[in-house]
Amino acid sequence: MLNFKFSALSALYAANVLDGGRKIEEVPEVIRPQVQKILDTAKNDDAGKQQA
Repeated sequence: MLNFKFSALSALYAANVLDGGRKIEEVPEVIRPQVQKILDTAKNDDAGKQQA
């Protein structure tokens, strides 16, 4: 669960990276840290679900 605020654009880029449409290197540098934080959170959530 995402418990922090982020822009809609960051969410769209993160979804695109997760779907394989883009690489994190292709995300504009201005929002890359926000996108990386979303991706890290998503990765941690997936790891927790797989262990349960």
